[in-house]
Amino acid sequence: MKVYFTYVRHGETLFNEIRRMQGMCDSPLTAEGIAQAENTASVLRHEHFDHIFCSSSERAWDTAKILAQYHHAEPVTMKGLKEFDFGDLDGEMIPEKEHIIQPHRISDDWTDVGGDNCETFKVRAEKTFNEILSKCKDQDHVLLVSHGSFLTHFMKTICDGYDQKEFIERKKRQGLPFVPNCSVSKFSFEDGTFTFEQEPMTAEECRAKENKTVTFYFVRHGETVFNIQKRMQGHCDSPLTEKGIRQAEERRETFQNIPFDAAYASTTERTRDTASILLKGKDTPAVYDKRLREVFFGTFEGEHYEPHWNELMRMHMNTDYSSVGGETKKEVQRRLASLLHEMIDTSKDGSNILLVSHGELYMCLMELLFDLNHQDIYNRAGKNNPTPNLGYAVFRYTKGAWKLLKLMSADDKKL
Repeated sequence: MKVYFTYVRHGETLFNEIRRMQGMCDSPLTAEGIAQAENTASVLRHEHFDHIFCSSSERAWDTAKILAQYHHAEPVTMKGLKEFDFGDLDGEMIPEKEHIIQPHRISDDWTDVGGDNCETFKVRAEKTFNEILSKCKDQDHVLLVSHGSFLTHFMKTICDGYDQKEFIERKKRQGLPFVPNCSVSKFSFEDGTFTFEQEPMTAEECRAKENKTVTFYFVRHGETVFNIQKRMQGHCDSPLTEKGIRQAEERRETFQNIPFDAAYASTTERTRDTASILLKGKDTPAVYDKRLREVFFGTFEGEHYEPHWNELMRMHMNTDYSSVGGETKKEVQRRLASLLHEMIDTSKDGSNILLVSHGELYMCLMELLFDLNHQDIYNRAGKNNPTPNLGYAVFRYTKGAWKLLKLMSADDKKL
């Protein structure tokens, strides 16, 4: 019998973030940890799993439930998949107890503080895998969601012929984590032997293995009533003006020869109406997605911006409106990254995708993909508006790398 295993470490947790020891104890996933799990879920969406097993620690269970959303199997929790036991050092702050923790790491024996050593771990792991295998048939694919030290000790004590020591030393030299949060590893079982087949890879590294190119055309919506009135317009909305409608009709000519395989628009009416005009005569329907909405400006939504110009410019240059109940750049970029992952993972090689969205969101996207902050974009635009109504940008994804083909401008050259 041969069984294939895909192993995912849980997402980042509170204790990971603040650097507490975390073995049998538990702490919740952070917002970043949830985003990591969603990213890995997306990259694994096309794989088939006959079974999903996870550690009974909530951080692993929550990660498994996110990963399971694209599959029919429900996660089954198992205490035998819990993390390596660090005994009384569990929950301690690592920087404060490094002088005690490090000798235990070197000896890999935590029994003097009530934890595991390699032998106790091996007994537990073998029993757990025997139970898992008893539920499998030949050629089954199994998704496991567990922990970082569990995997490295599995490499060390159970995998046949795998040089775990060399793996650890290599990662140390490279300055890389042994098992990143939500990384994907693969191994198989056959004739009583576990064989390691893929060392831990992040979702981005998994995605880069695919020979796929996707080109994106990002368009800002047409002029609106609030644009004319010089009001802040993020999640709030106002209709397109007659000029805004004409702008969209003129821009449609730019894209007339481009076969869009997919189109996505922000859920605000100004972007939906713009997308409808741009796609007229094409067979591609627009998908409306809240992740493409403009930055939320909090209590400044709908406000005339000129009386608050200096304060708003400070917020704008860093995309941080948290002081008025709005969004931060990190929050905006997290939702953008989620959508980008989904679009890449569901697209075919050579696809063209239309995005209809907003100005400040575009600037956040340029920093996310190309490390261009707001000031960089203003500098490149010179005296021109860096985000004009119906301005468009073009960028491309190829094998894990992003290339900027055109910064946003109102250039109406046909493509």
